[in-house]
Amino acid sequence: MSISFYEAEIYYEKQNLVSLLANLSCKFFGQNDFALRAPFLLIHFFNSILIYKISKTMLKRKLDRLISVSLYMFLPGVMASAILVNLAGVIIFFTLLAVYFSETRNNIALIITLLVTTAIDKSFVVLYVGAFLYGIYRKNKILSTISFLCFVSALLFYDFDIQGKPKGFFIDTIGVYSAVFSPFLFLFFIYVMYRIWIKERKNLLWFVCISAFCIASLLSLRQRVELDEFLPYAVVSVPLLVRVFFNSYRIRLPRFRIKHTFLVVVVMLFLLINSSFVVFNQILYPLFFKNEPQKHFIYNYDIAKELAQKLKEKQIYSVKAVDSRLGLRLKFYGIKASPNLYMSRIRPQNAKFSIKIYKFDTLVDKFYVF
Repeated sequence: MSISFYEAEIYYEKQNLVSLLANLSCKFFGQNDFALRAPFLLIHFFNSILIYKISKTMLKRKLDRLISVSLYMFLPGVMASAILVNLAGVIIFFTLLAVYFSETRNNIALIITLLVTTAIDKSFVVLYVGAFLYGIYRKNKILSTISFLCFVSALLFYDFDIQGKPKGFFIDTIGVYSAVFSPFLFLFFIYVMYRIWIKERKNLLWFVCISAFCIASLLSLRQRVELDEFLPYAVVSVPLLVRVFFNSYRIRLPRFRIKHTFLVVVVMLFLLINSSFVVFNQILYPLFFKNEPQKHFIYNYDIAKELAQKLKEKQIYSVKAVDSRLGLRLKFYGIKASPNLYMSRIRPQNAKFSIKIYKFDTLVDKFYVF
């Protein structure tokens, strides 16, 4: 994977925790793709440990806990957050940390975690809403008060965009949720959230998950929602999904478990297919995007590194890309902007040569240097 424009913008122009982590990693390990993504892979590793720790408080059997961790790690949305320069992994980490402290009755650590997140990003407002509702539910005045104060401080210090002409994006939101979970697992997520609401014990994890989904759904009725601020709170629901499923599965005699077994097979099959698309994304170019490679979901995270290598092979280390977004991406690979040499996808009359990018014998992109 190449650095995308969104990631390059974070790396060069943003001043936040994600940018700090990426820059520090590249400073110590060199400016390359592995160093760029290493901090987020490390965070993903710690998140997986926290999922296991939290599952230990909800699931009695070790096998169930291992299934919970495996399911979490193979969610398409989680796999993407683990290898992209983004805030999702950080949101998941602090959310899981808060849930773990809540499950282990460490209220002081829970409150400290909430306070720390106020200095990181506005996206934690969902965590504050969930913690506030949980505090009311448990009659914990200290937790509900601190959560409310964190919520108010986030509204005061961060910019929340609720302007613009109302327009519905509810279907888009549901579609993205389905892609992050896989369709059938997302339907089971909705079922579990509803079942716990009316029947089962509620904990902080459930309040955070249901708050994120309800807020995102309601906002999407009038505006386009920045779903990367809400999706991390949904994928952490895996321990709840596993708990509800096995509670329903094991109370039945073996001969009455056929429907549940079939459900597991279907869900895991679609999850495997979705995850395979993420892992083996390059092979999709000749299979589905041969004529329109730019419609491939990985295209925005592709091309730049190969293009930079081909430019260096021609002893070109500075060129002005007509597409400024591409220019920022090439900067990461050592290709600086030039006032004398230009590059474009559209062929000019004075083109000196062209550069073609192939993936599995499929022409993905073509550039002209002039």
